[in-house]
Formats: sequence, C-alpha cells, structure tokens
Amino acid sequence: MPNHTGRLVLTTADPLAGPAASVLIETLSRAGFIAVPLPGHPHAYAVGANFLSLLAFSGCAVVVPTAAGPDPHTAFCHVRISTLSAAPRLLYGRNTRPPRCPNCRARLIDWRDRMIAQLERPHPETTCTACGDTRPPWRWDWKEQGGFGRLFVLVEEVFPGEAVPTPPLIDMLTDACGFGWRHFYVQD
Repeated sequence: MPNHTGRLVLTTADPLAGPAASVLIETLSRAGFIAVPLPGHPHAYAVGANFLSLLAFSGCAVVVPTAAGPDPHTAFCHVRISTLSAAPRLLYGRNTRPPRCPNCRARLIDWRDRMIAQLERPHPETTCTACGDTRPPWRWDWKEQGGFGRLFVLVEEVFPGEAVPTPPLIDMLTDACGFGWRHFYVQD
C-alpha cells in the first residue's frame, strides 16, 4: 500500500476546548464543505460542492481526486470528523519534527517519549532540557507538523502545505463553536 499523502488537520486554537461534533457537521454540511457520509467509513464524509472554495490549494493545475475509484486502495480526498476526547490528544506523523521551546527555541529531541508519557497525567507539563522552562506539551512550537486538540476535522489525502483553510472557513468554525481555530499537517 502506498504512503499516506497526508492530511490537513483543523482543531481549536485552545486544545482544551471541546466543540460539539454535531455542530461542526451541521455547519460544514450547510456550508458545502462536506456532503454525504461515506458508506463503510465511520465519521467520514465526501467533500461538498464548496470544498474547493473553502480551502486554498497551492500549485498550478491542482487535481484533487474527490471520489473513490474502482480500486479500493486508491486514495481520494475526503473529510473525517473525530469524536470528542476527554483530554487533549497529540496528532503526529512521519513529518513531525521535534517541537521547539517557545522560551529558548531549543529542540526537544526526545519529544515522543516525554510528551506521550506526560499526556497520561492529569496536568501534563514538559520541561525544556536547555533552559528549564516548563509548560504543557501543547504550548511548545510544533511548526504546523503536529499538534493537540480534543476534536479534529481531518481533510484526508492532502500533502502538507498543499492546502490552507481560507479565512471564511476559519471564521465559520469560530462562529459555530465559539472557539478560535488553527491548522497543521500530518502524514502517516
């Protein structure tokens, strides 16, 4: 099976915020960002009629396959909406690099072991080995290569940096949920 192209991930700017998935689905459906649920794929939706106007794609002559082909292994662009978790979760992939300390800019080289272990604690905090600054793991600089949230809107089969949410999409999500939104990219 080929490598996962990647995904654009949208989540609340505050990783502790917990928007209702039902509100997001209704909002994204009404706006034409998503269409019908995909059979056999829980929490997954076909892209809607306004999908390409709510994301800005870079490059010339961008082709975005938006429907499954006859081969079930053929990748196509679709949207998944995760379930709401009780605490912030870390999404990362093969493109994720060590996050930087916002205080001294040092890289946290052993981030996987340290961050994942911290998430099992009620009040996770990670200490920078260079300057000693301590903060929650979501307050580190991930450079749009990973991040935290309790609920995610995942735009599947989008190469990192290939698509960016437009201001109207971010504004729509903010208005619907009452929380600011941000984005990052992950490749499996």
